[in-house]
Amino acid sequence: MVDRVAPDKTPRFIGPPGRLRLVGVEGERLESLQDVVLPEQLAAGPRAPLRRGRHGARTRLRLPPETPPGEYTVSLSFAGGEQSQAKVSVQPRSRLRLTPSALRLAAPPGATVKASLLIENRGNVAIDIGDVLITGLFDDDGIEAALASIYRLDTTDVSEIVGHGFARLREAHGGLLKLRVVAGAGTLQPGEQRVLELETRLAEKLQPKHGYHGVLELGEHGIAVELRVHSATQPATGGTR
Repeated sequence: MVDRVAPDKTPRFIGPPGRLRLVGVEGERLESLQDVVLPEQLAAGPRAPLRRGRHGARTRLRLPPETPPGEYTVSLSFAGGEQSQAKVSVQPRSRLRLTPSALRLAAPPGATVKASLLIENRGNVAIDIGDVLITGLFDDDGIEAALASIYRLDTTDVSEIVGHGFARLREAHGGLLKLRVVAGAGTLQPGEQRVLELETRLAEKLQPKHGYHGVLELGEHGIAVELRVHSATQPATGGTR
């Protein structure tokens, strides 16, 4: 005979710090819930902001955004003086705030361009910033241009059409953009902010008067990259605060 473990019926708040939802308390018992008392490691004060809902799924506990992931024990206070324990399961949340909201660059092919980016860790997990950030570039008009060229083909051969389309899409790929982190590399702790000083050299293959886009992956966050390729007579510019 196999022993079965009884399910844990302890009330629990689950989610990221800013919107922990309550499960395991319903009906009249939920209506009599008055307060949540936190342990010292969760807040400076003894009380937590509790947002009431019409049922358990809409009752929220709000903790500081930098609250570390993990399991915590809190006390629930009900009408009549009754108290019981509950669990708080804080989930990891990676969140960045960027100024400006996207990295915008403009330079001719082969030029070196610099940019600054203010980055703030508004999540509850540390984010590692490497010495080099890399993204692939794609021509803003690449897909549209590839489809237009297919429509102009004077053939009904499917293999030729498909091959031509893929060839044009490959031409629209601008290669890799490698941004060297001149200043600001390292671990960014929750609540910390710093300015990243970036530098890169544009590839010679990029087409003047074309726009390209890409996404830099940093933690679980994507940083949009917008690149305008100038002619050789125009100066290089980078994103600033």
